Amino acid sequence: MKNFLAELKRRKVYRIVAAYIVVAWVLIQVVTQVFPFLEIPLWATRLVIVALVIGFPIAVILAWAYDITSSGIIRTEEVTPPAEIAEKSIAVLPFENLSDDRENTFFAEGVHDDILSNLARIADLKVISRTSVQPYRTGARNLREIGEALGVAHVLEGTVRRFGNRVRVNAQLVSARTDTHLWAETFDRELTDLFAIQSELAERIAKALRANLSPSEEAHLQKPPTRSLEAYDLYVRARDLFHWSGIGDPQENGEQALPLLERALALDPKFALGHYLTSRIHGELYWFGYDKSPARPAKAKEAAETALRLQPELGEGHLALAFYHYYAARDYEAAIRELTLAQRALPNESDVASALGVIERRRGRWEESILHLERARQLDPRNVFTLWNLSETLTYLRRYVEADRLLTEAIAMAPEAHMFPIARAELALRERGDVAPLREALRRVPEEFDPGGAVTTIAVRLALMERDYDLAERELGSCTQCKYNDVGLCGFVGALDDYTVPRDWYVGLIARGRGREEEAARAFTAARERVMTEAMELPNDAKILIMRGLIECMLGRAEEAIALGERATQLLPIAADALDGPLVATNLAAIYALLGHREEAFSCLDKLVRQIGGPTPGTLRVEPQWDSLRGDPRFEQLLEISL
Repeated sequence: MKNFLAELKRRKVYRIVAAYIVVAWVLIQVVTQVFPFLEIPLWATRLVIVALVIGFPIAVILAWAYDITSSGIIRTEEVTPPAEIAEKSIAVLPFENLSDDRENTFFAEGVHDDILSNLARIADLKVISRTSVQPYRTGARNLREIGEALGVAHVLEGTVRRFGNRVRVNAQLVSARTDTHLWAETFDRELTDLFAIQSELAERIAKALRANLSPSEEAHLQKPPTRSLEAYDLYVRARDLFHWSGIGDPQENGEQALPLLERALALDPKFALGHYLTSRIHGELYWFGYDKSPARPAKAKEAAETALRLQPELGEGHLALAFYHYYAARDYEAAIRELTLAQRALPNESDVASALGVIERRRGRWEESILHLERARQLDPRNVFTLWNLSETLTYLRRYVEADRLLTEAIAMAPEAHMFPIARAELALRERGDVAPLREALRRVPEEFDPGGAVTTIAVRLALMERDYDLAERELGSCTQCKYNDVGLCGFVGALDDYTVPRDWYVGLIARGRGREEEAARAFTAARERVMTEAMELPNDAKILIMRGLIECMLGRAEEAIALGERATQLLPIAADALDGPLVATNLAAIYALLGHREEAFSCLDKLVRQIGGPTPGTLRVEPQWDSLRGDPRFEQLLEISL
């Protein structure tokens, strides 16, 4: 009953009922007083009253089902309910650098970072993550608006001034609801006492918010992250390079961060956070296909284990080890175990919740994935990477209206993040096979924006769907160093975002589309040589195997193609990976279709179209690999299937 009454309030039924009663009472008064004076028949008065009585339940039903928003009238289920703001919640805004030397900006960021990190380890608090407070680094601050936007009851702001060997830190705690100052203090100490200042400040804030601290949380507040301020400054610089911003951070960001961390660890080899971040960067460079050599995951594992050896209870160390299990071995059970340990130490770390979300969806636990990603969003509401993961998950589930709403929110939040308009336009292709919105979205992307070759790949694949081979050739361009990674469209090697597709593969598809068989064969042979080099180093990589199968298919080697494709699905079945498994299986179905093995192709597609993460009726309508199946009644039936 309590939940039902709360839902009535959320859907504004109370408000509509009250407004209806008032309006109805006024109308009844008017008709009963005015109609007789105008000698309007009595039946007209009765008709108005009856209409008002009949309209009452209709108004209640409409109030329950629909809501009026700034975007128009939409179903209430599509309106995200406002999160309840916890009293013990806080956003720590970036501290202003008042030092005469502007190079101390990173020093001020380090002060802010350590205070935020200390508070975030307190389980009794809700602390907004770093990414979401960074936009408030400069400019005028309306603390009420900030509190509402971030979903917190309190805001901490402050300044840092460094002069010689001394530092002055000023901090003030403000109620975001009333804009009143609750507490303020200035610390003027020797530079060597900086970490002690930050720990003391975090402890006082926790006390002001009446947060309960466990013995382990109190102990951690007294422990500085490193003995070297210079090492911490280098760590802060590296960390700012690490996080994905949604604007297509290049590979160079990670490669620029690693030397900074090497210098930090040379200054303090026992700096556990430095080892943690080193592990994360090596893991990212491996997973996203920038360096698939076994040395990368080995370095990621070594750095994570070093961090935990130095500090066995370090939540970040468990987080790094979880990503190693995820990236290097797809050992999702081990990753979840490490993330559970990380979550205990880092209750407010959005990266932990986000990692749980993306791993749970690979285990096929889609609703659990959404819950974790929503938790990450609460802790880091302006983190576009979290919005990307959540919208991507909803897209896989074919919940396109919800995905569209999230992508629209992300576009408003980060207009320079051009992958979001592309992903939003792609929804129409997935749902209906409509390519026009995606073509328009690509037209609006700046020419210089092409992270990992993702935009180029999507543009080429779209041109192939349109059977416009001249356009596909122009989109492919002449770049020989581009990495053709597709983070979007599924099937036919699409969305294998940790695998770099050989450029010659697309050259061959374009030539084949034009009917130039000799040119296509040369291109596919060149692509085969490139992939075989990769296969020698990673012989059991399912994505390399499926790529080999597709190339052999194009070269007319049917037995080899099918054997490779089936081997890939055995190594990476849907049961083992609910995200990449369907992609590999879809490409095996494409091999069957391209070779004319219609029965096998239909047998695969009949299951895959019903599979979360599989091909959608929309993509089946336009993708060229299914052309041999068109006209068959079974194919037309596939276009009508929904989850």
